[in-house]
Amino acid sequence: MREPWDRRRCRLAYGAMALMIQTIIVVSKPERRRRVLTSERIVGGLGSSAESFRPMGKDRWRNVFGSTVYNWSSHQHLRSSYQAARPFPHVVLRQLFNQDFLKEARDEAIRHLVAQPKETDLFKVFQVPEDLSCISSVNKSLASRIPCLMTLREALASQPFLDLLGNVTGVKDLSPDRIDCSVNVYVKGNHLLCHDDVIGSRRLSYIIYLVDQHPRWNKSEGGRLELYPPGGSSPECYVTPEWNSMIVFKVDPGRSFHAVEEVFGDRPRLTVSGWYHPPPDLEVNNPKESEGRKSSREDIKSSECGSKFRPALGCEGVPNTHAEDTRSPLHALKPEDIDYLSRYINPSFLNHSHIQSIHSKILKSSSALLTPFLNTPSLPASLWRNERGEIREEISGIREFRQAGWEEVGPAHKRRFLEYSAESKDILKEHRIERRNIRTNRTAIDLEGRKNLNNNSTRKRCRGTMELGLELERLQTELFLSGAFQRYLMALSGLRTCAVRSSIRYFRRGKDYCVAYGGGLGEGNLRLDVTLCFALGSQSEWQASNMGGFEAYIAAPTPISHTGNSSIEDTGSQGGSDSDEAATCRVGNPTTGNAREDDEPQDTDQDQTDDQGCSGGSMVLCVDSVFNALSIVVRDAGTLKFVKYLEREAPGDRLDVASEFDVHRDDIIT
Repeated sequence: MREPWDRRRCRLAYGAMALMIQTIIVVSKPERRRRVLTSERIVGGLGSSAESFRPMGKDRWRNVFGSTVYNWSSHQHLRSSYQAARPFPHVVLRQLFNQDFLKEARDEAIRHLVAQPKETDLFKVFQVPEDLSCISSVNKSLASRIPCLMTLREALASQPFLDLLGNVTGVKDLSPDRIDCSVNVYVKGNHLLCHDDVIGSRRLSYIIYLVDQHPRWNKSEGGRLELYPPGGSSPECYVTPEWNSMIVFKVDPGRSFHAVEEVFGDRPRLTVSGWYHPPPDLEVNNPKESEGRKSSREDIKSSECGSKFRPALGCEGVPNTHAEDTRSPLHALKPEDIDYLSRYINPSFLNHSHIQSIHSKILKSSSALLTPFLNTPSLPASLWRNERGEIREEISGIREFRQAGWEEVGPAHKRRFLEYSAESKDILKEHRIERRNIRTNRTAIDLEGRKNLNNNSTRKRCRGTMELGLELERLQTELFLSGAFQRYLMALSGLRTCAVRSSIRYFRRGKDYCVAYGGGLGEGNLRLDVTLCFALGSQSEWQASNMGGFEAYIAAPTPISHTGNSSIEDTGSQGGSDSDEAATCRVGNPTTGNAREDDEPQDTDQDQTDDQGCSGGSMVLCVDSVFNALSIVVRDAGTLKFVKYLEREAPGDRLDVASEFDVHRDDIIT
């Protein structure tokens, strides 16, 4: 008996459906893996306008992400790695995105985005001014040309990826509508110094590396992300840029310290980076937590940075110049002061007419640069390479500073340089005794003797560094801390000093800096900054270079509030520029002062620039690195100062004797 027609039709339909499902399972997966994602496919049938794109579910994101996002066991493994990481929890997600999709996003960045140079005390970088999170509203034309980059930004806000971040980091209160996302490029010499990323409501920091896939990035090219322990001056961990990888860590006040190493190679370090924020209601519901989230940068601006002040009694009993307007600034100097100072200072700067000229200049501009300041016999002999007067590029043995009486000071989020310690006197004495003992016992060197000889060999290489420290300490004690010099400063500035602190500093190329700080100067007070600088190496190259090492003064910036847009002070979203990407960078040379190399003494006004520094503080003064130059700057509580990071290819290292003098309150005119 034949089945009714309706029943047969139903069985045929179900059979066809089962065959279709099997075909999809067997055929579609390989086809999907071979598919090349184009801009049109990424937009997902909504046309080429990235403005109209919206997430369309898990299937959509499977074309963007790799398997890590959807693999629960991967989440568990990554969470264990995150919690065990040092010096603070972080995780590197590798092969996170579909390769073809990410290549297309990188190509869009190269073809259509223009990065502009930005430089402050903390960084030197190229950044695309438009944040990907708001580009659709500010530049619709550009957004339509970068659909893959726009999709990347949306993918970071997708629920599958937020679930991954929550499972791995434990931070689940993240808003998909509050994600900063910027494109940055670091070229050779660019850098980002140590900071903790604490600004506003940032919860998670991330960096996606779009560097060249082949050959792989090498540590010799620099540009690595450096992770620092709290209070440390050197990184504990490095993360090398790697194509299609993403590093994530929680923004933790006083703990998540990190930096971007200077880029040494010619290839670019191209990244997409930013921060995740909580919903606005969670941001304001916990005022106690908000109060505790104080940026390390905010601490630096008002904190002391250096040794403690000690009394400066050189101007005791000397009346101030404001009490009697007719009094000459020279009234503070005694004839015996001139005789004493002439042992060290260029005689031209002790001339009465020259002193009056400098005095007028400081009253007008609050600064002066005197060069060459020391007379030739007072210059440390270890600064010269040979008898022809060529200046060394670096002091012999400085890289083995621990053997030479120098100490690396930090923490890295405030400063890093070498500071001379008085203990080196004992070290040098011990070195001379060892050398004499070895010379008289060469015939009886046992195994222990060979060890001593090796130690002596190291110290022999450090001899120039040790003797340099001793010579500069002599200058510091006999000249800058003397009563005669304090009265000389009063003659130049019209201000009496009452307290002083001084340090001998050595800034190494490719390593050292001092970020902007106020030095604990209270409202209504003044301070005299007096710095004797020695820029080592070719002075003509210093004059032509823009590789840091200068000392700058900036107006204290207003507090930073989060507005939803990303800042350049980020977690390492920096890169460089090769031949393909050079067109996307408009390289600018920020203006600094002009170094002096004249034989005749010079006292000059410092150049002023309009560059922005320290997260918005305007540059008011820039003091060049010059050999044998004394800078005198009068500053108040509204002014911060810093020594710019010294790049590895700078003409030479920087050495200085930096002194700060507090001014008697009676001399301050309000």
